[in-house]
Amino acid sequence: MNTLFTFIAASTTFITVTASAQVILFNGTTVTQKLPVEIFLTEGPIWDIDIPGRTLTAVGQVIQIPASINGVPFTLEGTEKLSPNGATLGSITVADFDRLSDINAIGRDLVNASAGPDAGPYRLGPVRSLFSTSEARSNVVGALDRSPATQRVIEDNYFRILINLFNVHQSVLSAEFLGRCGVRTAQGQYPTNPFQLPPRTYWKYPHSTGGTLKSAGTIYVDSAGNEYRIPHDGCVIELAENVTAGKVRSVQKGSDLTPISFVVNETIVTLNQDPRIETKILGIAGAEVDPSVLAASLQVGDEVVVVGYLVGEHMMFGIEIDAPTLYVESMGIIVSADRFTARVDTGLLRWRGQFYPPAGKTLWVQLAGSKKPLAVPFVVDPANGIGTYDMRLDGIDLEVVTALDMVVRDAATGAELHRQHFDFTDSIAP
Repeated sequence: MNTLFTFIAASTTFITVTASAQVILFNGTTVTQKLPVEIFLTEGPIWDIDIPGRTLTAVGQVIQIPASINGVPFTLEGTEKLSPNGATLGSITVADFDRLSDINAIGRDLVNASAGPDAGPYRLGPVRSLFSTSEARSNVVGALDRSPATQRVIEDNYFRILINLFNVHQSVLSAEFLGRCGVRTAQGQYPTNPFQLPPRTYWKYPHSTGGTLKSAGTIYVDSAGNEYRIPHDGCVIELAENVTAGKVRSVQKGSDLTPISFVVNETIVTLNQDPRIETKILGIAGAEVDPSVLAASLQVGDEVVVVGYLVGEHMMFGIEIDAPTLYVESMGIIVSADRFTARVDTGLLRWRGQFYPPAGKTLWVQLAGSKKPLAVPFVVDPANGIGTYDMRLDGIDLEVVTALDMVVRDAATGAELHRQHFDFTDSIAP
């Protein structure tokens, strides 16, 4: 789901070397880029997390997470911090690096507050360790942040959520569903009655590899010549990047102890329950919505695309849920603008988007620095009522113009109803 790794995908053929940045470590040490420049890349399971040292180890490389780059605090993409009442506090940094710990994730950092009407709690606890199952179950070695006791809590979280959600969706699931998800008898057989389960001792938690660390950057050195792999081109933590798509077969609202959930194909999907990992829900016209909108609007038959992480084969925890029909009136007017193409040499500026509801409205664009808005033609899809546009402008001075406003007006009076700002600086090419 993260898009920052476009050059990792092409790393076997070409890598752009980033110029030296001003990098400061968590302890105040300033480091400089090693010359000649040495690059590094990782995309693999996390082997170790050194909380005091603020490092992550993957693919045999120790990645030093900096405090800031060019004066900007460094954040770990894919991560999230929540307040006790569910407010988003941004991504994890070196200042709160201990939030990555499995131990803190199963206790201190849980958020049991409601995610909204009928949405259930924000975070009930992790169901996968940041380490592989076999490593997390092993005896503590040195200062490694893993233990069988912590892993047991993680596995119990998984089974508790699984069973609770199966009980509310079982009308559309097979009788052997729990067995396929790891609930087994002493002989390895699947239970036939979800209300008379075999002893917990015989259940088989599905094995999984550790969370994935995607990072890219170059090697830096301090005044003493010590080397540090600084991920100045990006650093992402993912438990996995599994995907499912299709029509919703069953929907169940959340409760005080159970998050909202639905069934797609043969998989139960619920919201991510790990307090370290971000969650995003996209509704109509690509608008980001909170879990209460999902609970209020999602219906059987709706089509969804879910990116998240599986435990086993049939239980998915959604990190990004794209349900393009989600909408409640309190959301107001929604306008999107994306897929920007901007070329300085030709002055070409092109982008696309959607808006909703379009009835009785006109759509305009106002380039930054311009007082004259331009009409944006759009078409309305009769199936869902969403307005879609594809806008192209030529001869734009893209060394000056790096942002625009999309403006919605009343078709009868011309009154401005909604304005939204979009910065496309990152899409500008020479």
